[in-house]
Amino acid sequence: MMWLSLFALVYAVAVLYWARLSAQANGDYQTFFSAAHGLSPWISALVIAGASLSGWAILAGTDEIARHGFGLAASLQAGVALALPGVVFFKRVWLLGQRLSVSSLTELLRAYWGSEFLTAFSAVVAVLFAVAFAGLQLHALSRLAAELGGGLVSMEMASVLLGLILFAYVVIGGMRAAAFLGAIQSVMAGASIVVLAGFALIAAGGFAALNAGLAKLAEDPATATRFIVAGVVQFTAGLGKEAAAGHEGTALASLSFAMALMGLQASPMIMKVVLSTSSPRGFAAGQTWVVAGVAGALVVFCVALVGAGALVDPARTLPGLLAGVSPWFAAWIFIGLVAGVQVMAAVALLAAGETLVRHLYKPFFHSSLSRRDTVTLTRVVIGFLVLGSVLMQLLTPVALTLLASLALPLAFQLSTPLLGMTWLRWITRPAAVTGVGFGIAGVLLTEPFGISVLSFFGLDLPWGRNPWTIHSAAWGMAANIAVTLLISAFTQKRGFGEEGDEARRFLFTQLAGSARVRALRSTAWSATLAWVFLAIGPGLVFGNYAFLGTDGHWVLGMPSLWGWSLAMWVAGLGLVWFLAYKMELASPSLVHVPAYVPRPRLRGGQAEAEMRRRRAAIIVIAVAVSLVVVTALAFGHR
Repeated sequence: MMWLSLFALVYAVAVLYWARLSAQANGDYQTFFSAAHGLSPWISALVIAGASLSGWAILAGTDEIARHGFGLAASLQAGVALALPGVVFFKRVWLLGQRLSVSSLTELLRAYWGSEFLTAFSAVVAVLFAVAFAGLQLHALSRLAAELGGGLVSMEMASVLLGLILFAYVVIGGMRAAAFLGAIQSVMAGASIVVLAGFALIAAGGFAALNAGLAKLAEDPATATRFIVAGVVQFTAGLGKEAAAGHEGTALASLSFAMALMGLQASPMIMKVVLSTSSPRGFAAGQTWVVAGVAGALVVFCVALVGAGALVDPARTLPGLLAGVSPWFAAWIFIGLVAGVQVMAAVALLAAGETLVRHLYKPFFHSSLSRRDTVTLTRVVIGFLVLGSVLMQLLTPVALTLLASLALPLAFQLSTPLLGMTWLRWITRPAAVTGVGFGIAGVLLTEPFGISVLSFFGLDLPWGRNPWTIHSAAWGMAANIAVTLLISAFTQKRGFGEEGDEARRFLFTQLAGSARVRALRSTAWSATLAWVFLAIGPGLVFGNYAFLGTDGHWVLGMPSLWGWSLAMWVAGLGLVWFLAYKMELASPSLVHVPAYVPRPRLRGGQAEAEMRRRRAAIIVIAVAVSLVVVTALAFGHR
């Protein structure tokens, strides 16, 4: 406890000092939201990698392998699965942001699609990441701190302290503090994961002894299923209604889980970092070598090692490993884990606060709000978000879990509007808006939160969570794409707003592609589909036996599915490099992008209309808070 307190104090002082330097560089409020769009590409690459992988990978990834084995093999391809949407979207989103002079995903959705529904939905997703997704990980760290402290510090106290540190440096330094600290925090988290993997290997007696323990489990019929993919699909009613044969880890479960992970790269928090970057020059290197390369290696090697060690010996879980090392080293590793979670939580809080104040409250309720007051109000809102997250951690942890499970699949539904903005010009505004609406319904109807709410009102659905062993992200996207295609076919003559038309013309003229790129398109499509099929899709079943000898032994000395995942990670790294550089999807094609200045519009007085909206908003918020309280009381302690 002494070492943990000392390192926590040093960490808190360091982040607050850096936050103060960031506030001075911001001029207190002038560049609070986006750091003057001056984040260097390597800073953005580290922050995106850390926010996407470091926290959940070590906390949830190791636990998944420890409890269920290697059946959900797509979790080991997280680095490549996250790099692919980054390669596809980041460069084009950055160019659109520069052209239309926007600094967040919410602003971009409003400017291009002219849809307040998409604006509000992106705000909901941002809040889910800031309050629930980050809160769930901070809750796990608070529980770990209580275990490491031996009862000298309670979980409640740890939650409050972690929340206070996070709140302090975000509201003081804004995006500049979140980004520059985030780069350091990402390195700290990566170092902690590597050291943990080393301790896991030592505790297991070496790599050969670890695999000998895994082989013994594989020989036992009761645990042999932990080393195979349970077929392509199982037509079960879902968790809570009908158990799958063997386990839930089918090939389609892996594919749909990978889709959920891709929701991170379409989320407002990651897009906030992208749009705050000074140049697109680092996107190719960041997605190839940092996300797919370094972060992908950490998952497929280090996270897998820690999880495999706990699979052999349940006493070697994360708390068990930390309890077995020297106190000062355990405290250092714990602070690294805290840094990994806070890099994501900080960016999520900033994105959520800015969205709620700048893009919802100010345009509708207080258009005359000055920039200084906007920053002040955003800081207050961030404080309420942190308070809400801490209270949910302490009072309604089950409700927190239910809400956190919605963040990734709902964020993934934003992929269709992003595709419409950056690639598929034939997607119309009614199609994008309606498709996202149906995607939301598909997610809610296959997630415990939606199922529980409907059950509370007396409607018992015939399926549970993830029917047919398919994640809710895929169910939502299936409805999203079907509706988008159908409505686009009937609304092709519908026009866009002025900014939307300009964005379409700009990307079409600037990113036509060279003759070499056009010649390689069929190769790129084929390679991408082949990797998806083999690494995270139905081809995963080949991994069950790809590295098995004739007598059933593991040819590589490790589980065949783990070896298959390593091979697919190498192939995926090559694929990301090919798409980012050779296909020029992420490499920069131009440096200077002139800002588009729309025609001036005449606007009448807004004061009376804004007053009416404020009164209506107060009523809606009161009703919403009442519903939240009822929901929390109904589901928070089950």
